[in-house]
Amino acid sequence: SAVNEIDLSALESLEAINSRLKDANIRLHLSEVKGPVMDRLQRSHFLDELTGEVFLSQHEAAIRLTQVS
Repeated sequence: SAVNEIDLSALESLEAINSRLKDANIRLHLSEVKGPVMDRLQRSHFLDELTGEVFLSQHEAAIRLTQVS
């Protein structure tokens, strides 16, 4: 289901997940990020640390990530 907002606790969880996945050489990708959530992620600099990419749709993510493999 859609996430329309993100609080500090959820942001910290995302940062921890991204870090753990990075340690395991796994990239974290996001798709269909809602405007208010994207605004919060950009203000936090989370996207600078994100190991993967942000995709406009799940379809775009599936196509691009399947081509990379």
